[in-house]
Amino acid sequence: MAAMVGVRRAWKQRMAAWQRRWGTEVGLFLRQPLALIGLALIGVFGLMALAHPVLMATVWNRARFDPIVGYDASQTPHPHPPTPQHLLGTDGFGRDVLSQLLVGTRVSFGVGLIAAAVAVLLSVLLGGTAGYFGGWADAALMGVADVFVLMPPPVVLLIFGLLLRLNWPMVALSYGVLSGLGAQAVVVKSHTLVLRNRSFIEAARLAGGGHFHILRKHILPGLMPLLAAHAVFTVVGAVLTESLLSFFSRTTYYLSWGSMIWMGQQSFRWFTLEGQWHVILPPAFALMGFCSAFYLVGRALDEVFNPRLRRV
Repeated sequence: MAAMVGVRRAWKQRMAAWQRRWGTEVGLFLRQPLALIGLALIGVFGLMALAHPVLMATVWNRARFDPIVGYDASQTPHPHPPTPQHLLGTDGFGRDVLSQLLVGTRVSFGVGLIAAAVAVLLSVLLGGTAGYFGGWADAALMGVADVFVLMPPPVVLLIFGLLLRLNWPMVALSYGVLSGLGAQAVVVKSHTLVLRNRSFIEAARLAGGGHFHILRKHILPGLMPLLAAHAVFTVVGAVLTESLLSFFSRTTYYLSWGSMIWMGQQSFRWFTLEGQWHVILPPAFALMGFCSAFYLVGRALDEVFNPRLRRV
């Protein structure tokens, strides 16, 4: 019983410390209209990503609604406009467009989140180390960052796509590496320099705090607002880059919004133009909506954490 009371007391203390540190910022963030709109859109896309396996297991017949090999022989010719059975119609191969759209949502979440995690981790390791320790570490690590700054991820991945076929995890990892070791590392290094020269860092050193303690307790929490903004904008860039690569057939064949748009524009060549809006517009609008959602969240974070933009 005493152990449970101690755990509860420690948990309450941690929650109180978290609220003192982040409570004001979270409140300001949730009062931003851009944040609410962006979070609502992300929630909608999250439901779309979760809906596909549930629908395939409970409602949809796999032979008709499989996004790759599904075919509905009862509705011809294909592409077929939307019906109650196929809410977004079918494409030129008789596959359900809504089923493909939901699978593409899962791919976009995977690409964006993996790229953001990799970019944030590498930018902290490179930029944080260079900014905190300085000296030869700064010179060596920023030399690496300068090289990657000159390598824009979309251009580099388009060139790589000429040499080998990329799958979406490779696209996500590559985009995260190129972004995290480039401009993001430089920005993190600059912010770390500002934090390192603050008086509370010097006080922590005088109190006997080691490098690991200062980095974990002071530097990293101070970088969190910047890293959060970097993460959401990395999601936007990674998803747009993946769509660009799949549209230009620089990836292995898998369903994403970019490949759906590519197949849609192919069907405009193979079939008559009448009634094919349902093939190409859903993935195009989904791509714009998904990137807009994360962009709005990023703008809201910028307004909260940037003193020049903050509206209290």
